[in-house]
Amino acid sequence: MCELDHATIGALSDLVLSAGGPAFPSRFQLSLQHLTGNDLCSAFQVAHDGKLRYLFSGGTHPNIPDFAETASLDYAQRYWQRDRITRRMLAAELGRSTVHVVRQAWNGVTDPEYRRACYERAQVLERLTVYSVGVPRLFASAYRARQSGPFTEEQVSRLEAASPLLMAALAKHVSLADGGMPARLHPPLKDVARQLLEAGFSLSRREAEISAGLLVGRTQKEISQEVGLALSSIVTYRQRAYHKLGVTDRRGLQALYEEIARVS
Repeated sequence: MCELDHATIGALSDLVLSAGGPAFPSRFQLSLQHLTGNDLCSAFQVAHDGKLRYLFSGGTHPNIPDFAETASLDYAQRYWQRDRITRRMLAAELGRSTVHVVRQAWNGVTDPEYRRACYERAQVLERLTVYSVGVPRLFASAYRARQSGPFTEEQVSRLEAASPLLMAALAKHVSLADGGMPARLHPPLKDVARQLLEAGFSLSRREAEISAGLLVGRTQKEISQEVGLALSSIVTYRQRAYHKLGVTDRRGLQALYEEIARVS
């Protein structure tokens, strides 16, 4: 059996303690990094109606900063039904063990559109996916980009050893976030944008508007349709806003906004 080092055990302990809170996604990514040296991660839940629910993503691609989130959202909305491994794992009777680790190389993805959008575009080389086929049905993946090389056998073994704890923590997080903790409610979008404009970061009106849309849960595509701008323009405004705000992703934006809201 693979033994875990003290740093990895500490990261997993912190992960369990953060369940239900805003730090959980980043600590999930950190735990996976200790286990597998991954670059990116994603997590999903299969709802009772059979639809896929995107939970979170983590990590930053060196050339496409928002790739983890956009690719994960695309996977949930368009591609997961084309993923033969996921369909097979979630449909099969897998015996007594309810947690399974499956390795998938980019060139093993047979659907060309799915492979191009979620692997080739960012040169993602390989993924390791942990499937929990109990209730709730959950799965989470660790990804390595080409510059990092493939996962080693030791890394696969480490993930296999920790996978029951990882998925138990993820199930606890979903339970607490859905039912055990109050949902975070934002004021109207225009008030969020106003708070960002007045917070002293020199945002333009459009940068604040785009950031506010992200904060209230809209995707970049939805914002594009609502404000009548091309998706590429939305990405540009988001990147400018993130630079001025000193954040790199939506979780950082959320944490900063909560700080702004407390003092305003």
